[in-house]
Amino acid sequence: MKIKAKTCDENFLEEIKRNFDTKYIDLYRNFDKKGIQELFNNELVYDIEHEFEYLELFDPKSFRDLFTNNIKKTYESLKFLTPVQASREEFWFTMINTIYLDYLLSYLKTVSNRKDFDQKIKNSIFYNTSITKAQTMQRISRYWWLGYKTYDEKNVSNPYWLTEYFFEYDGSSKIISFFSSNLTNNKDIALGIIEGIKNKDDKIINNRWTYLTMNKYFNAMGGVRIIDIMTREEIKKETTKYIDSIIENPELLSVEDRKRIIKN
Repeated sequence: MKIKAKTCDENFLEEIKRNFDTKYIDLYRNFDKKGIQELFNNELVYDIEHEFEYLELFDPKSFRDLFTNNIKKTYESLKFLTPVQASREEFWFTMINTIYLDYLLSYLKTVSNRKDFDQKIKNSIFYNTSITKAQTMQRISRYWWLGYKTYDEKNVSNPYWLTEYFFEYDGSSKIISFFSSNLTNNKDIALGIIEGIKNKDDKIINNRWTYLTMNKYFNAMGGVRIIDIMTREEIKKETTKYIDSIIENPELLSVEDRKRIIKN
C-alpha cells in the first residue's frame, strides 16, 4: 500500500515537547489512539511529496529478528530519504505518531510495567539526547539509520548481509556502543569495521566488546591519522590487522576483555 510520508512544523514539535509532561503524556500512558490522532489532525502536520510503500512493523520475540525485520522494512520503504532529511526530528516524530502509530502503541504496551515507562515513551517519539545517539533510540528513526549504516550497495545479491551479521548476536547491546559514536557517522568506516570483524569471525566474537575495542582503536588512531579520508577497504584491512595483532599478542587487552573478545 503506497501512502504519503508526513512531517510537521518545527513549532508544533517544540510545543509538544515543551508541554509534554503536563498536557500530552497521558495520551501515551493510556494508549489513546484516537486522542493522538486528533492531536495530529491539524494544519501543522502535512504530507510531503514522497510516496512510499508502507510495510507494517512488528516486534518478534528474538532481538535478532526484531532488528533485521524492522530495519529491512523501514529502510526499504523510506530509502528515498537523504541523510540530511533523515536527520530531521520533525519527520520521525510525525511518522511514528501517524503512519506508524499502531506500532508505537503496540511497543509501549510491552514496556508499560517498567519503572522508566515515561522515559520509554519520550525516547520512542522524540530526539531526547545528542542527535547521533537519538537517531538510534527513537523508535522508527533507529531502523532507518541502522539500515542506512549497514546497507551494502556493493553486494547486489544481498545488500543486508552485514546487517544480518551485526544483529546475529548481541545486536541490541552493540547499537549504542557502536553507532552512537561520531566515528561511525561515516558509513564507510562502519561497514569496513563490521566486514573486518566478520572476516575474522573464526577468531573473534561478534559482540559489543569487540566493537567497543575497535572503536577505541580507531579513535586512538585518529590522533595521528585522518580516519575520515580512509576508504572502506582500508578500514577493513586495518580492522583485520588489529584483530590479528591482539590474537597474537593477547596481552594488549585486559584479562577480562580477552575472555569477552577472543574465541577459545
